[in-house]
Amino acid sequence: MMTAKPKKNCYWLIIFLLLILSLMVTGCWGGQETDEVLTILAIGLDKGEKAPLKMTVTVANPSAFAGGGGGGGGKEERFINSTVEGSSVWNCFILQHMYGSARTISFQHTQAFIIGEELAKEGIAKHMGELLRQQEVRRSSSLFICRGTAEDFIENNKSKVETSPARQYQFIDRLSHYTSLFPSSDLYNFYDAQKTLYSSPVIPLVGVSKVSKQLLKAKFGDPLKVPYYAGEVPEKAGTSNAQFIGAAVFRDGKMVGQLTGGESRIMLLLQGKAGLSTFTMKDPRHKDKLLSFVLKQAKKPKIAMSNEQGHLRIHQTIFLEGEFMGIQSGENYESSSQKKLVEQAFNQQMKQLTRDLIDKTKEKNWGDIFHYDRFYRKELCCWEEWDKLNWQQLYNEADITVEFKANIRRVGLLRKTATTHGE
Repeated sequence: MMTAKPKKNCYWLIIFLLLILSLMVTGCWGGQETDEVLTILAIGLDKGEKAPLKMTVTVANPSAFAGGGGGGGGKEERFINSTVEGSSVWNCFILQHMYGSARTISFQHTQAFIIGEELAKEGIAKHMGELLRQQEVRRSSSLFICRGTAEDFIENNKSKVETSPARQYQFIDRLSHYTSLFPSSDLYNFYDAQKTLYSSPVIPLVGVSKVSKQLLKAKFGDPLKVPYYAGEVPEKAGTSNAQFIGAAVFRDGKMVGQLTGGESRIMLLLQGKAGLSTFTMKDPRHKDKLLSFVLKQAKKPKIAMSNEQGHLRIHQTIFLEGEFMGIQSGENYESSSQKKLVEQAFNQQMKQLTRDLIDKTKEKNWGDIFHYDRFYRKELCCWEEWDKLNWQQLYNEADITVEFKANIRRVGLLRKTATTHGE
């Protein structure tokens, strides 16, 4: 009977502590009202003119979205851009507060970070570290490299079909899986690759359309190459003058090169990250006609590695499957025997283009953009071996062969191409 009372008191003490704890974990202590916050949707970073860094932000204009009797709406701009210069990311952030708004600036809904070309060549690792340390910044926010300046891109990126820049960046990131002409990248993946892998990270390229007649003539050639960088794709009166195609290659936190849309697609195929993509090639029997088909990776690439006396050999097989989209010549490529001819021609051309890209990465000392180091790690027995590994030299001296095995399984709604009278 003497021990029952202390147990009962202890029981009520635990209940009291749990009640206090439930009040403390409600998450309302740092809450802010929506009319106290200025939401940043996109951030651009450039090399400054009077200071080391220039920051351009796109913010949602609260007064343009206001409803009811409080005014707002009408012809006011829904999204506002502002630019400041400072010594660091967070120095610019503080200066943005001084731009005339009494609201607290928030990064919680920032969907994209755009880095200018000059700043990317100078190095962005230190800026990425600053961003990732802040708790409001989303690690999943998209990361882009802009040809030219990020300020110019943000000012000219006026989509005619999207109601918000944030939605546009979300859809563009998703579009990578439907074209495979640029990779998908976010803040965390880039930072993680810089710190843990020997392969060279890549970031998608963006740019403002500035196409000249001379450039169009120079770029026209083999359609399978897709030889365009962001800002060079021929277009007129599109839904936006912003272009997303190609990739920027990084080593040691600095941009060292750029890939075209076709080169980016080959890179994604070798990485095993390519989604759907439309391929167009010259007809093997009619050089003035074109063939088009949609392909996707049938399964993960098969990679075999061998290291003979310090000389690395890599053999990779890429498996693709898909369907015909267009046959301009009228040849009956839908038949099994004729289809093999197209597949063999495609496999051979893709093999040569891949060979050219691999040689280019070695000649320009870009490093391993195909992530072969992820597979080579399995050949090592401990972290010390990996830490001492000179992967750059090993990659540059490696014999790399890539084979393509395309299987055009479907022919669309036309089971046989009929010959037109008079042909």
